[in-house]
Amino acid sequence: MTTVEGALEAEHEALLSFMYMSPIGIVRSGLNGDVDMLNPVAVQLLMPLAGRMGVGNVFESLTNVAPELRNLVSSFPAERGRVCEGHRIVIAPSADRPMVLSCNIIKVNSSTLMMTLSDISRQVEAERRARQHESWLAGIYTSVNDFAFFTLDAAGRIDSWNASVEQLTGFGAEEVLGHTLDLFYAPEAVDPYCSPEHISLTREEGWHIQERWCESKQGRRYAAQIMVAVLREDDADIAGYSVVIRDVSERKISSDELTRLLTTDHLTGAVNRAHFFKLAEKELARTRRLGKELSVVMIDADHFKRINDTAGHQAGDLVLTQIVQKAKAHLRSIDLLARLGGEEFCLLLPGTARGEAFVIAERVRATIADTEIATGAGPIRVTVSAGIASVTDATSCVNDLLAAADKALYAAKAAGRNRVELG
Repeated sequence: MTTVEGALEAEHEALLSFMYMSPIGIVRSGLNGDVDMLNPVAVQLLMPLAGRMGVGNVFESLTNVAPELRNLVSSFPAERGRVCEGHRIVIAPSADRPMVLSCNIIKVNSSTLMMTLSDISRQVEAERRARQHESWLAGIYTSVNDFAFFTLDAAGRIDSWNASVEQLTGFGAEEVLGHTLDLFYAPEAVDPYCSPEHISLTREEGWHIQERWCESKQGRRYAAQIMVAVLREDDADIAGYSVVIRDVSERKISSDELTRLLTTDHLTGAVNRAHFFKLAEKELARTRRLGKELSVVMIDADHFKRINDTAGHQAGDLVLTQIVQKAKAHLRSIDLLARLGGEEFCLLLPGTARGEAFVIAERVRATIADTEIATGAGPIRVTVSAGIASVTDATSCVNDLLAAADKALYAAKAAGRNRVELG
């Protein structure tokens, strides 16, 4: 063995030793995700996701929780460089103890990727608590030029007015007294649940902050942070509420793009899996507080693997994008469409009973089935199957609701696909 060969062998052994001793997961793969080296921590993190298939392809192992990774790599134009840094992958969504991984991907050369995975669940929980504190402080720390202060009666209707209200909103006293907070919301932000929910949460917590798009009497749109706090009588009964509305448009506009990147699926534009669970848990809690209906629709593209295998992944990506676009055409502004993983999507339908959800799902199914999608491999038609579940007394969490919808989805698959089944 030459001196050079010995040095290279020693360097290789040192690299292997580093990988296997590293406290974070390290994966080396081809650009298509096929793994040729991974350390024990990576095995520990990926095996529960890969299941019996094993960790042969890192993208396949993570497809149900991070389907966007493959697209991030394929759309990275440089020959080498950092594809993503600190990309968060939610493994086990939970309002109390989420399990979240941080993912970094480096394109080493035209054929090799290096990926690191680390468990940041504790950090995410600490960040959540910090955001709660920041939100509380933001409601107090405000300048006199961009806020309105007034009060509500015990029923949640405006019972006081001052010049700051007119300065921010443009409304005079006679125009606001007796109205609810809905008066200030932008038209597309008004729904029958928001103002009652804000009051309900304030009663439970003592104070509560929401951020919504508002519109002045003159038509000026602005992002508002609305803090409502309980006012009590001497005997501790609720006498009414104090309200501070703060214009945070400057901060809102500067953070909108970051929010979009953190909450949106990179390929389809649907809400991503992590953000879906966050919003769904809130919606379930609101449904219970207000005694309303809530339904979900699980949607899965039929024979999608066949499309990828015969027409290629680019055609498959286009199919997924079209499914989202066609589905959105049948949804209200308060509905939510999320990509949960791979070719699986979910509709969250507030205030919607199972029969109404069936009508919506059937319209989505029929529209997609009637659509011809032009791809580089030629025109493609795709169908979807769907399963529906609604909140019942037995529903303890969002995962229960999704499990019921998933069961109905598989019944639709078993019955021949391209159909909707009620759970």
